[in-house]
Amino acid sequence: MQQQVDPSSAADANGLFAVNFCDDARINQHASVCEWLQFGHVLGLLCRQSVPIVGRARNPLLLDPIKDLDFFEQNHRYRWRGNWVLDNVSKVCSDELTPYAKQRIEETRFGPDGWELRGRTIHRCWEANLLNQPFVHEDRWDAWLDPLFDEPLFKGSETLATEFRLVDRYNNVAGSLDFLVSSDAGITLGDLKTVGSRKAVSGRKPATRQLGAYVKMLGQHYPKIRIDRCVTVVSGPERCRVITEDPQECVEAWEEAFGIYRAKRPTFDF
Repeated sequence: MQQQVDPSSAADANGLFAVNFCDDARINQHASVCEWLQFGHVLGLLCRQSVPIVGRARNPLLLDPIKDLDFFEQNHRYRWRGNWVLDNVSKVCSDELTPYAKQRIEETRFGPDGWELRGRTIHRCWEANLLNQPFVHEDRWDAWLDPLFDEPLFKGSETLATEFRLVDRYNNVAGSLDFLVSSDAGITLGDLKTVGSRKAVSGRKPATRQLGAYVKMLGQHYPKIRIDRCVTVVSGPERCRVITEDPQECVEAWEEAFGIYRAKRPTFDF
């Protein structure tokens, strides 16, 4: 015998209970059975919604972000626990540059061949690759990306963090590490630098002080994570170079640089 369907009470086309069982006289005479079926109906709908509610599956190895730490990309400012952070790692590390070096940086910053567009594009594609996410880019960036993706350092590694926001608990300074990966060789903290020519790959200096800042801040918030090595990955056309450094030496370089920077701050007597 065919079961009748009440259109006004039927669920959507994919519903679990499109048939209105409780309007069936044979079932409705047993109130407890009807109530049980109604409960099952609601529970079933909730279970069907569990996937959309929780969203995309997350890599269980990724670090949870530091609570109440926000980054505002437009003006490159950080805010932690509702207060603006005074300094950032990039600002501290660039403090020792000569006026001429700073001028050259600004002169080569913008335009289709500027370092800002190149760096932003390579970083975003690289981050998507580490997170196994799709990405789109112009063909001209293949010369940078192909050697980067083939780098043995990342073969078989697990991603722990990318573009990860950090803040010093005791000093008013914050920054963002480029990547943190785990492999058989241990945990590697790294910074990605891009250059405009193959020749410039050899001349690019390591990001020692930056890496030291991230090692120190990471240790304050995640003391159980032990960094085994720091690397600066230099990406250029048709070539990629990895510079490896000792984490403790990087921390010492950062503390020295930050001490010099802080000593230059104006003091106020109240």
